[in-house]
Order: sequence, then structure tokens, then C-alpha cells
Amino acid sequence: MRRGDFTNLANDYAKYRPSYNKDLVDLIINSVGKKPKTINAADVGAGTGIFTKCLIDAGVNSVVAIEPNAKMREAGIKFLGKDFKFLDGTAEKTGLRINSMDLVSMASSFHWTKIYDALKEFDRILSPKGTFSAIWNPRLTNRSPIESEVEELLKCNYNITSRVSLGLSGVTLKLQDILGDCGIFKTVEYADSVDVVQRSQKEYIGAWRSVNDIQSQLGKDKFKKFIYEVEHVVSKHSFVEVHYLTRVWIATK
Repeated sequence: MRRGDFTNLANDYAKYRPSYNKDLVDLIINSVGKKPKTINAADVGAGTGIFTKCLIDAGVNSVVAIEPNAKMREAGIKFLGKDFKFLDGTAEKTGLRINSMDLVSMASSFHWTKIYDALKEFDRILSPKGTFSAIWNPRLTNRSPIESEVEELLKCNYNITSRVSLGLSGVTLKLQDILGDCGIFKTVEYADSVDVVQRSQKEYIGAWRSVNDIQSQLGKDKFKKFIYEVEHVVSKHSFVEVHYLTRVWIATK
């Protein structure tokens, strides 16, 4: 499996990836300064449309999803309905018109971009007072004994100590400065919130099967072994308590 290629993960991604904190979704929308039903929004790197649906559920009527992977778009259309506008494009080249969007979002995907090329494109498609938001929802594994045990497996048995898409490392460590210093945005705000979710064994394993960075590092056989070991860990419990930390950066022109 290639790094960043979700072609074979689309079904598990659509079924088992978690959503995002509703209050922070509302915060993002309120930051646009317009009534939700009047906002033109683009969810870029939309995957299967998980955050896209958050925008729709919050009352944003005009939403377009941009996703480069055909299988992810296909799963997204099944999730959101065949009439929903799910377009082929990237953060660096969305294909959208100049100044056409009030809000551009990237949920659990901004770390895959060429950051400054993406920001240049967002500057082009955003309205003069438009808003860009980058969102992640990493797990706080140290708050759950089961999750801590699984993380220990990764470190001790597979020597994996860093995650490209974890949402607690990488670009998120310097994102405030990147957005503040790029010359595009006048204000940059940060907020976060924790949701505690009880996930069934099937849901928990399914979420692991949707993860690209671990599979691309381990390879097929080692990842299969890792999943077997995770199944053994969670088999002793009726559910796994997962702490999701939704993190949002909101940058306004």
C-alpha cells in the first residue's frame, strides 16, 4: 500500500471513521459571518464525506466535496446520495471558480497536501472575507487502558513511534504560524474539544483497517498480524472507550 493511497480503504473508511465535534463545527460555520443557508462551502480532501455531512447537518445548503481518489468519491456518493456534487480535484488544484467560496475546509487531510500550494489555491477560490479551516480528530490513547495497550503493541512489536496523520504531530505543531505568516489571513483561531465514544469491537477494528500510514509502513503481512493482535486485546472487552480530540484552526481573510 502506497503512502497516502486510500483506494483499498474506502469502504472501511466510510463505515468506521468517526465524525467531528458538533460544537466546533458550529464554531467554524459561525466564523464565516453569514447564515449557514447562504454559505458556499467546499470540503477539500473530503474522503468519503464525513465532514461534508457535518456541514450539511449544520444547515449549509451549498456544499461541494473535492476528493482526488475515485474509490473514496464513490463511497462518498453512496454516503451522501447520488445527487450530491462530489468532484475530482486536489487541494492544490480544486477546479473551483475564483472567489466562489465563503468557506474551505480540510478535515483530517491537510497534512497530505503541498501546504503552500494548497493555501495559494484556497486564497484564489475564497471570497475576499472567506474562511479556511483545518480539522483533525486524533485519539487521546493515553486516556484509555485498551488504547494504551494497542499503542504499546505498535511501539514494541513494530517499532512505530510516529504517525503522519495523527493530528497531534507533523504540520499541526506549526500550523498556527504557517497560517498566520502566509500573508493570506488576517486572523487565525484555534479550538478543541473531546468526545468520549464507546466503540464496539467491530467498529474499533474497522477503524484500524481504514488507516493508511500504519499499513503503508508495515506492509500487508505485518499489518495482518497487527490486526490479529489488536483483535486479541479487544476480545476481552465488550467495547473500547475512545477519546477523540477534535482540533480546529480557523483562518479568516
